[in-house]
Amino acid sequence: MRNFLAVILAIIVGLTASFGLVSWKLSELIHQPEPVQNILASGESAEEFKAAVPSAVGNLAADTTGVALVDDALNQAVAEASARIVGHDDFDAAWAESLEQTRAGWLQDITVLRDRMETGETLADNATDAQLDLQLGPVTDLTLSMIEDAVTEATVDLPGVETPLLQLDAESETTIATPIPPVSFLTAEQVVMVEELMTMWPAILALAAIIFVMALVVASWGSRWLVLLVSGLVAAVCAVALKLGSMWMQNTVVERTEGDPNQALVRSLLDAVQDWADPQLLVFGATAIGVGLLGILGGFISANRRRSYR
Repeated sequence: MRNFLAVILAIIVGLTASFGLVSWKLSELIHQPEPVQNILASGESAEEFKAAVPSAVGNLAADTTGVALVDDALNQAVAEASARIVGHDDFDAAWAESLEQTRAGWLQDITVLRDRMETGETLADNATDAQLDLQLGPVTDLTLSMIEDAVTEATVDLPGVETPLLQLDAESETTIATPIPPVSFLTAEQVVMVEELMTMWPAILALAAIIFVMALVVASWGSRWLVLLVSGLVAAVCAVALKLGSMWMQNTVVERTEGDPNQALVRSLLDAVQDWADPQLLVFGATAIGVGLLGILGGFISANRRRSYR
């Protein structure tokens, strides 16, 4: 009976520790600016993401002047200027500001949703209020500024020609809505609750440590290896489940953006985050398997001791 209870506690340890570790990393990603900047500033996927930004900005520039011919020419100019935009001296600063506005804007949206829920409002299951919106205002302003400079340079010697002022003032015009996370994966209310739970990761990991000690105390002297084995195996299964879940969510998002002109931007964003998450999941899974192997080793040692006592 004691060993059975110890196994139950070990399962809880594996689940709790897994949730606590994932919450720790996601909380850093969401609540601190540095991780997002590091993930999306360098690396192959990050470069693909940045390379997809100019064409997305071109889509945002639609109807900027209200003149169809001028707007078409503007969109084409933005698309053709992709390489120059990314290579501009001020692009990295504008890019960093866009990332920070995106992160802070999403957190602000979650705070607003939490306030609405605290007043008793029920959010619809298909509500998209908690999904991520990419804020590209700084990059858009830089792009339009470059085009203004090019137009000014081309028309400086033409009498009577004034350079048009290209500016997107409305927030909706510099925002790209994404289906991240998909409502079939997490509803808006669930996103709010998960975000709040993430901030409690120190308490969650402390709880896992306490339950682990309890499991060791409850288990009989020769069966404490079961605690290591079971908790390690459960954590390893959680690592696999997290990988499969992230792949499923990524495929769902890609399907939802099928035919969207900004699909390349969303896909490269997911790839960049995946490149950040995969090594950490690998380390997590390997550590969990290591704990399980320690449990197996402990089982062999315990069995040999029993034979020697006979």
